Amino acid sequence: MKIIYTVLFCCVTLFVKAQETNQTTEIIESTYSLASLEVKPEFPGGISEFYKYIGQNFKAPKDKKFPGGRVIVSFVIEKDGSVTEVKILKDCGFGTAEEAKRVLLNCPKWKPATQKNVPVRCQFGLPIALAAN
Repeated sequence: MKIIYTVLFCCVTLFVKAQETNQTTEIIESTYSLASLEVKPEFPGGISEFYKYIGQNFKAPKDKKFPGGRVIVSFVIEKDGSVTEVKILKDCGFGTAEEAKRVLLNCPKWKPATQKNVPVRCQFGLPIALAAN
């Protein structure tokens, strides 16, 4: 009977070890808020150029029934300056959410935020006001 328990114990141990070594380790990186940063991210040419980029590239709905409104988005500026994780917090319909995502994901790279002189991920929010047609 001791042999059966010993063999069973060895099999269970090997199974657990095999699972432990096959699991991938995911590194979760911190995402900082703007308020907590030493150096904030910067769009090439400054924030006024970012607003200009949005204004020139965002295609507002052509539908005569579009009442206007605001699209509120949140996104992450990565350590390499690229924009990722675009989330729509408020949408006014008529395809404005998809258009906001398209414009943000295609924008030029930012100068990333830094903390202790090291580039870090940063959460950024933006309201986009749209006029009615």
